[in-house]
Amino acid sequence: MSRKVCVVTGASRGMGRGIALVLAKEAGCHVYATARDKEALNTLAEEVSQSDSDGQIVPCELDQNDDQAVRNFVQSFQTKENRIDLLVNSAYAGLVAIAPHCGKPFWERPISVFDASLMIGLRSSYVMSSLFAPMMVKQKSGLMIQVSSFGGVQYLFDVGYGVGKAGLDRLSADMAAELKPHGVYAITLHPGAAVTEVTAFPDGETPIFSGRAVTALLNKANKDHLEKLNGKVVQAAELAVDYDFVDIDGKMPIGVEITKTWRDAMSSPLIQYSFEADLPDPSKSLNHPDVSAFFPGARNYKV
Repeated sequence: MSRKVCVVTGASRGMGRGIALVLAKEAGCHVYATARDKEALNTLAEEVSQSDSDGQIVPCELDQNDDQAVRNFVQSFQTKENRIDLLVNSAYAGLVAIAPHCGKPFWERPISVFDASLMIGLRSSYVMSSLFAPMMVKQKSGLMIQVSSFGGVQYLFDVGYGVGKAGLDRLSADMAAELKPHGVYAITLHPGAAVTEVTAFPDGETPIFSGRAVTALLNKANKDHLEKLNGKVVQAAELAVDYDFVDIDGKMPIGVEITKTWRDAMSSPLIQYSFEADLPDPSKSLNHPDVSAFFPGARNYKV
């Protein structure tokens, strides 16, 4: 059986890097990894090539702010590959933009902070999905995964973060409705609090955990489970329970313990749809100056 062909955006660091690494190194996939940082992508490709895996990383330098560059990338991909099994939209610039402004209300933040969460995140995911959809529709198969977060369900960090993540959650739902007749699935993945090059949440998940969640959806989920999840949000920790995988240290992240609480919250009406719901207190929802300590690596990157 031929190797599965995947595209992972934002693969130079964070969740995108972990997802691309697991797909190639552990699952033996042929992964086109996109990001602006070509050096980081080359390092990722070298890590896979020096392993015992049959998988491969194809480094693809790409600025997703440039629609024409994205079109050129997709066209180039189509000249090399006759199918695509998986698209993971993981590119996100919001946290790097948010970090210097923790504790401020939205009117005291530059508008560029809001734009960062929507442009490389929500909009970039829509553009990439719209360009790869015709290929998946033609082959009557494929899986699109948006990497989002619980910030789409309740207030977290700032206004732009929540709007962007809620948009990603809804993006999968509405795309799934249009893709369903063609045998293509669209699912949103919610990782838990994480430890990456940018973030340092105590006892957080590593990007490898998210990579194993994506791999489970690609290689282990049967048609019934994919149809159940189609258009929906699934937590990485929920998939870990379903498919019996662990994080890089051999343990289940702390997020597994609160999975049910988050699922209950997702199953309840969002505050904007319930007259009885109380508005959140931003200072208790990770928007205060001390929260910047959770983003120690943000200063090392530009939006």
